[in-house]
Amino acid sequence: MDEEQQIQLLKKLLRDELASFCRHATKSWKKSISDTIDEVRRQDWNAVFFGGTLRSLLISRLSNNKPGRPRDIDIVISGASLDELRNSFEPFISRQTRFGGLQLKRVNWQFDVWPLGETYALKESKVESPTFSDLPMTTFFNIEAIAVEVWPQLGHPRKIFSGDDQFFRGIINRTIEINHEQNPFPELCVVRALVMAANLHLKVGPRLLSYLWKHGEMMSPMDFEVIQEKHYGTVQWTRSLFETAMAEVNSAVRYRVAEAIELTLPGQMTLWPEDEIYQQRIRLRTMPLA
Repeated sequence: MDEEQQIQLLKKLLRDELASFCRHATKSWKKSISDTIDEVRRQDWNAVFFGGTLRSLLISRLSNNKPGRPRDIDIVISGASLDELRNSFEPFISRQTRFGGLQLKRVNWQFDVWPLGETYALKESKVESPTFSDLPMTTFFNIEAIAVEVWPQLGHPRKIFSGDDQFFRGIINRTIEINHEQNPFPELCVVRALVMAANLHLKVGPRLLSYLWKHGEMMSPMDFEVIQEKHYGTVQWTRSLFETAMAEVNSAVRYRVAEAIELTLPGQMTLWPEDEIYQQRIRLRTMPLA
């Protein structure tokens, strides 16, 4: 099976996984999700799930054959202003984010919701009349360059916005790489890159290696822990692991490694079984999910 066929299978799997994720159920843990997306539907807003939310759902199903539980849920909305979002979700707003959106807390779920036009990279690039198809070009990482409709049109599959499909190629090749380099928080990008590469057992692409070397060299081990605490709410990696990771990055850059490499660092969870098993799951996952 060639890569294009695998991409089509992954798209089908992602659609099926989202259908299950959005389906109303008696399980209490899903109520906050249902209530939030029902509000989007009541307002007749066009909306997409975006970025890491979709990566978490897809990888969890591929690796563990279980429904994903994203750390947070990113929803981008077209046709609504920030004030309109604030009025609709006012009881659940915990803060306004630094990127111009709203963070919602509903029971034990966190949602980041923002108007399409407030997307940082679209504003910085002065994109006029942006559409959802512009979103994949805005993410720092390739494995977040994906958006999918929250509510599909009746009788049609959910639209997937994935640009040149680098999101799916990254999943297939198990490689994390830079997509859109411009970002106001390079230190956070360094932390997220290393944590994801380890936890998801991903190889690191050559452009990202150079970026880690450039910006990671200016960070102290204490910086690494502080940023983890602020972003994840906990320190996942110790200072010594950060120093080990940066030593490997520096070695790869010094020797001008021109291919993706896998850092020899422990992740908190094993999401990638042996490559052959993983590839079989991509090939065989053709039936709708229960």
